Amino acid sequence: MLKLHPQLSKTIERRVLRQFMEAIIFEGLMDYAKSAERPEDPLLHFTIFGNRRTYCCEGKITSFDRVRLIEGSIRSVHPDGSRTETVIEELAEDLIADPEKRNQLINELEQTILLSEWNETHLMHSMSRRNFSYEELESEIWEGHPYHPCFKARSGFSLGDHAAYGPEARQSFELQWAAVRREYARIELLEDETSFWERELGPSMFGQLLADLQHIGKTFEEYTFLPIHPWQVKLANADADIVLLGSSGDSYRSTQSVRTLWNMTNPEKAHVKLSMNMVNTSSLRTLDTHAVCAAPHISKWIADTVEGDPFLKDEASLVILKEYAGISYHPEEEEPCAKFGAIWRESIRLYMEEDEAAVPCTALPLMERDGFPFIDEWLKRYGIEKWLKRLVEVCVVPVWHLLAAHGIAVEAHAQNMILLHKDGWPTRVALRDFHDSVEYCHDFLEEPNRIPEFAGIHEQFKKGREDQYYWMSSIESLRELAMDTLFVFHLSELSYVLEEQYGFSEKRFWKLTGEALTEHLSCYPELIFRNYLLQHTAPVIYAESLLKRKVQKDEAGGFRHYVKNSLR
Repeated sequence: MLKLHPQLSKTIERRVLRQFMEAIIFEGLMDYAKSAERPEDPLLHFTIFGNRRTYCCEGKITSFDRVRLIEGSIRSVHPDGSRTETVIEELAEDLIADPEKRNQLINELEQTILLSEWNETHLMHSMSRRNFSYEELESEIWEGHPYHPCFKARSGFSLGDHAAYGPEARQSFELQWAAVRREYARIELLEDETSFWERELGPSMFGQLLADLQHIGKTFEEYTFLPIHPWQVKLANADADIVLLGSSGDSYRSTQSVRTLWNMTNPEKAHVKLSMNMVNTSSLRTLDTHAVCAAPHISKWIADTVEGDPFLKDEASLVILKEYAGISYHPEEEEPCAKFGAIWRESIRLYMEEDEAAVPCTALPLMERDGFPFIDEWLKRYGIEKWLKRLVEVCVVPVWHLLAAHGIAVEAHAQNMILLHKDGWPTRVALRDFHDSVEYCHDFLEEPNRIPEFAGIHEQFKKGREDQYYWMSSIESLRELAMDTLFVFHLSELSYVLEEQYGFSEKRFWKLTGEALTEHLSCYPELIFRNYLLQHTAPVIYAESLLKRKVQKDEAGGFRHYVKNSLR
C-alpha cells in the first residue's frame, strides 16, 4: 500500500483498527472478557481471544451494546506478557481462516486508509461546515461510516479515480450516455417515455441524442438511452447492443454514497443513482435489475400511503423523495444484476420552503474541526432537551407511525434521511432510497390492496421467497429493520456524542425517545395493539452484523446478533 505520510497514515490506521475491533466485539466475532476497576466505572478493560493471539484494549459499552474503544489503546498481548500495538493484518489473520476472504478484507481496509490519507493530504477542510448548503454537505462529509471499518473501501478506485469521482474531491463531471437495444433494456416509467426524456434532458439535448443515434444508423424504436457513470464505462464492451454516444448534458457531483449524483447545473433536478461495480462498506454497489424496475412502484406506494394518512401528510409533513424512473441494460446472461442501470430520484429542493434548510442526518453527530459538534449552535440556542424532543418528533415518530399504522418498514439509517430545519429548529424529515430497502409482512399491512404487483413488474419476483425481497415472513423482521437502522446504527451515534460532549446521558436520550412514541400512540388508540405486536420494548433485539457479512458464510440465522434494547 502506498504511504503518503507516515504519521498521518498511522492516525488513520488507528481509526480503522478501532472500528475493526469495535465491530468484532459488538458482533461477537471473537470471544472476549471485560472488567472494570470499580463496578460503577464506565471505562472497561477488554481482553479479546483470537485464534492465535490475545488482544487488549479499553473503552465503553454504550446504548444498544455499541462498543466505543479508546483510539490507540488496542494492543497485542505476547506470551511473555509484553504488549505491542496491534497490526491490522494480524487481527484479520486471527479473525478469518479463509485466505481469499482475509485478503479481500485486508485490501478493503488498506484502501480505506489510502483514500482517507489522500483526503487529509490533498483537500482543504473547513473549520466549520455549519453554514454549508445541503448539496455542499453531501461532499463535505468526508468522515465515512462511523461503524463499518471499510468506510472508504471503494474497490477498484485508483487515487486518480478518487480525485475525479470521490465526493470529497468536489469535482464535477458529465454523464456518459449510451444507446442500448430495447430487447435488453428494462424501462420502468410512470409516464410516456418521450415526455420523460424531454423533461429530464430538455428538448435540445434529447434532440442531440436522437441525432447521434441516427448518425450511427440506429433508431429510437430499436434503442433507448442510458446514462453511465464515467468510471463504469470501462465495463462497456462495444457491440451492437450497447453503443457509447459520448458525455454531454448537465454537470454532476457525487454525494456521500459515491454512486448517487446530484445535479450541479440545476440542483432542483433529479439525483441520479448509477450502477457501479464497486464494493463500499458492506455491499457491492451495482443495481439489481428487478430493484430498478420496482423503484417507481414502491415510491408511489409509499407516497400514496403518506398522502392518505392525515398525521403523516398534515402534522408530520413527511417528505418522500420518490424514485420515479428506472432503466437498466441487462443481457440475459447477466441476470439479475445489471452492470449498467440508473434510478432517478427527486431532489430535496422540490420540497424545501423558502426559509427552510436541509442537512443530511449523517451530519448531526459529527465533530467540526473547531472542536465542537456540528449541532453545537442549535443546542445552545434551543437547549439540548427541547431540541432533542423536537428532533425525535420530527425524525422518529413519522417513521414509526408508518410502520405501526401501515405495516411498512423503511431503512431509515442516517444516509437515507434528510433533516429540514428553520435556523436549526427541526421542522420535518425526508426519507429516500426505497428500491431495495423497504419491507412488509402481508398479514400486518393495513392496506394490502396498495402493494405493488411485484410479479408483474419483473419475472425475478415470481420465484421470490419470503425474506428474500420485500415481503417478510414475520413482524419481527419489520421491527428489526426499523430499529436496527434508525436506532442501533443511526441515532445511537447522536446519543453517544451528546453524552460525551455535553454530559447529556444516553439513558435520558432513549427515555425521551420512548416517551415520544408512547405519547404519539396515546393519540391513536387503534394503533396500540398493532404496536404491541412490534414489541419495540423487548429486552433484546436483533442488530445486523455488518462485518460478519464480510468474514463468514451465511448461516441459517443470517448476519445478525442480539443486543440489549435501550428502549426497554
